[in-house]
Amino acid sequence: MIRRNPIARYVEGAARWVALVDGWWLLALSLPSCVEILLRKFAGVSLQGVDEIGGYTLAIFSSLSFAWALVAKSHARVDFLLGCMSESARALLNASAYVLLAALADYTAWRGYTVLDDSLEFQARANSPLQTPLWIPQADWLAGQVVFALAAGAYAVHAMWLLLADHRRLNDLYGPMTLDEEVATEASAILSRVAELQAR
Repeated sequence: MIRRNPIARYVEGAARWVALVDGWWLLALSLPSCVEILLRKFAGVSLQGVDEIGGYTLAIFSSLSFAWALVAKSHARVDFLLGCMSESARALLNASAYVLLAALADYTAWRGYTVLDDSLEFQARANSPLQTPLWIPQADWLAGQVVFALAAGAYAVHAMWLLLADHRRLNDLYGPMTLDEEVATEASAILSRVAELQAR
């Protein structure tokens, strides 16, 4: 069973909600995308803007979903040598991974803010049929980056504290998922879906 990270309870609810909204929005966007494809193929016309909205969707919901991926331990980790190391070495590398992730998230949020600030200052608009004010998608994208930076920062601080206090717990909470944990996660998700279907 996957160990419960105490920091996750502050992030998980909002991150899960964003992931669900993302899924429903992508499902809704698939309808005009299909219509756009058919109109271009058979009528030679375009709905003007569906592809632009799709691009904004990818950028915004990707950043908004980073926090959920953090909670679910879904970010990719290259760990083929980690199992060969001592517990203290694994603890140091696991803590370092989260500190570096937090630093990257902070840097991305900072750079995103400077881009948003420029767009607001110059009242920039997209060079597209929709002429979208760029601050709208950029602000939404930045919101996801800020939430991710805050979550990653909290995880990094907790990981560093555990590096000093408890290497074993650090490796349990912040190490990559084992094969058994991945199987348990998938099985739990399937059982949850079955239970929801039976309850209807």
